[in-house]
Amino acid sequence: MKRRRISGAFFLSSDDRFELRCSTRGSIDGQCGRRCSPPRPLTNQADVRMDLSNLDDDVLNGFPDEDHPVSIVTRTDVGKLRSRNEDAVAASETNGWLVLADGMGGYRGGDVAARIVVNEVSAAFEQAASATIRIGRTIEDVLCEAIRTANRAVLREACWRPSLAGMGSTVVAGAIDDGELIVAHVGDSRAYCFADGVLEQLTRDHSLLQERIDEGMISAAEAQTAPGRNLLTRALGVAPEVEVACMRHRLVRGGLYLLCSDGLTDMVDDSEIALTFESVGVNLDLAADCLVQLANDRGGRDNITVALLAVRELPVHADGWFGRLVVRLR
Repeated sequence: MKRRRISGAFFLSSDDRFELRCSTRGSIDGQCGRRCSPPRPLTNQADVRMDLSNLDDDVLNGFPDEDHPVSIVTRTDVGKLRSRNEDAVAASETNGWLVLADGMGGYRGGDVAARIVVNEVSAAFEQAASATIRIGRTIEDVLCEAIRTANRAVLREACWRPSLAGMGSTVVAGAIDDGELIVAHVGDSRAYCFADGVLEQLTRDHSLLQERIDEGMISAAEAQTAPGRNLLTRALGVAPEVEVACMRHRLVRGGLYLLCSDGLTDMVDDSEIALTFESVGVNLDLAADCLVQLANDRGGRDNITVALLAVRELPVHADGWFGRLVVRLR
């Protein structure tokens, strides 16, 4: 996709700063000029130092619960350098949804923005689980409207509390609909699918760097160490309206689905994530712990949050409100 050149377009940076970037000039920095140094590039898979030799097969492979076709675990960690956690995450295994937000704004309230986003989206899911859904609304409608409502809530809170002016957040959320996973996102928090030994990124970052890759200005390999990794072109809390990217993905039996903040992906290469999943099998708790530990071992320069969903069996009708919603819509 070719990027439109708009002079004076705003880009939101998740490393606690705003920048005004013009198409013909340099940049005008905001109040905080701190930058995170680029992550150490992965040289080969031997760089992954996980000693699993003392774990038996039952631990590595987990203890699948045959009564539930899907399982979800979440982890969030402050990292090694940050003083507080500005990520937030929530999930419901019963109702088949998960949501993750990465707050931005530093002392201006990134943690507040992330909590608002997760609370709004969670409330929308749970309200839908217990209420009659208006005929004609799809799960995509519910999910995207929840994110737009969260965007307005962040802006409203910033208006009410001037000390929080400038806060914002990314979001990535997933919801099971029959045999599919609906994924919606804004920003650079990502969703992945790991199946048959292959890790696939399901989302496309809303970032300046991603647009440079799309335009052919930089390769994906060069992007691993390129500056400006955290400059976003889309985020919640920036404007009254936000475009939400939403897509459907067919669930894969035995597949693992990962939602994560850039505190993981800036530190851990995709091949390391894939190797972690290969090493620990379907033990979600161990896999989540390993991912967080790897990011911290690489320096832990940001908060690290992961949400993992394992599909043991393909649900004919998903448990919880998604199954009930499908029945209503049909």
